[in-house]
Amino acid sequence: MCIALILVCVGLGLYLLIPKIDAAMKSYKAVEAKTQEVESLKQQVADLKAKKEQYERSEKTTTKPVYKNELETTDEMSSFGVMFEDVIQSAKYNGLKLRSISYDTKPAKDLIQKNMATEYNVCAITMQLIGNYMQFRSYFQDIYNYPYLINLDKVEIVPYENNKKILIANVTVTLYSSKTEKQKELARQAAELAAQSAETENAGK
Repeated sequence: MCIALILVCVGLGLYLLIPKIDAAMKSYKAVEAKTQEVESLKQQVADLKAKKEQYERSEKTTTKPVYKNELETTDEMSSFGVMFEDVIQSAKYNGLKLRSISYDTKPAKDLIQKNMATEYNVCAITMQLIGNYMQFRSYFQDIYNYPYLINLDKVEIVPYENNKKILIANVTVTLYSSKTEKQKELARQAAELAAQSAETENAGK
């Protein structure tokens, strides 16, 4: 009788405990699933933050400020301040030899010159440089890291005929600077005169 009573108690206990154990297991699995979801969301947030930081770093390098000379001058060349010197001296600093140099303050193909000439000064510096691969790579890296907006618009490189390790390059670097208020006023006046002349010519035809 005692054994029978014990078996009945055990059976009754299991009968009452099994649903609770089953519910506990289901709750555990649900919590585990939610934990995995939370970890997945955390990883997604971390990935998005990383992408945002990468984008911001990229924006900082691609949207550099335009140089502005604090001197109120009407001379375009002086509006670039030390930028000329920086670009040329950087080539010499990296061991490149400067064979020739020329300037163009109104490069016809430049988009800023075409569309925003009343707001910005533009100057394309074309140089022929001589050096080796490492010297050119270092120079181009300096141009890329320059704190103000400049463009490396054209690079044509050929090896020196008598020594293939020596390279000859035709390089065009375009500088930009914000116009002073005096320059903006002169540019607006020039644009108005050009428009009037065009109207007069069209009327005469």
